[in-house]
Amino acid sequence: MRRFPRLLARPTEHGEVERGLASLSFLLDETAAHYVARLQREIRQLTLAVRALERSEGQEGKKSRKLLAKAAAKLQSLPIAPEKGRRKDLRKIDRLIGELEGLLEETSRENGDSSS
Repeated sequence: MRRFPRLLARPTEHGEVERGLASLSFLLDETAAHYVARLQREIRQLTLAVRALERSEGQEGKKSRKLLAKAAAKLQSLPIAPEKGRRKDLRKIDRLIGELEGLLEETSRENGDSSS
């Protein structure tokens, strides 16, 4: 893990606040990039899981179709305004990804239990 200069509460020399702000800006960029990369990775995993569900047949297929309909409804009801760049929109996206992961995990557990 990289160490970054601490942001001092009391600047001791001229320009220290500016350097601190530059460091803060870098930390923001770095953190945001990793955050977005994690969410993108989770979305890719969800996509693979959805593809597997779409191929389900029989009784599992019926359950899968219900789950996919529920997931589609959640996705369609996502109220965000990306142009505003709000943190709450990022939280909504993150929360939705978590909910979808939970749905898929629940279904995979049910399918695993029914095949035992």
